[in-house]
Amino acid sequence: MTFTDRDRRIFATTDWEIMQRAHNRASQLLDRCPRTHERCNDLARVIMAIYESGVRDEDELAAMAANRELNFMAGRGHFQKPFPFKNATSTHESMTEH
Repeated sequence: MTFTDRDRRIFATTDWEIMQRAHNRASQLLDRCPRTHERCNDLARVIMAIYESGVRDEDELAAMAANRELNFMAGRGHFQKPFPFKNATSTHESMTEH
């Protein structure tokens, strides 16, 4: 993924490594080149935004970013089943007040 010098000053090296691996994984899920695809930089920005929101798990970052790209593609008429999250668990809590 391509970042400017300004981008690189925002995050620590370990943060970049996590985001780079997530970018590579998301690109793999989407079956596209992480360096040359026309939307590789858009995918990088999505990953940075999700990372800044607090998501630190690489697989979750990748799935969330890839699914965001699927939403973009769906808006252009290309539909695909969403990618599952690694820790997809459903919690059923009662909403009844006592």
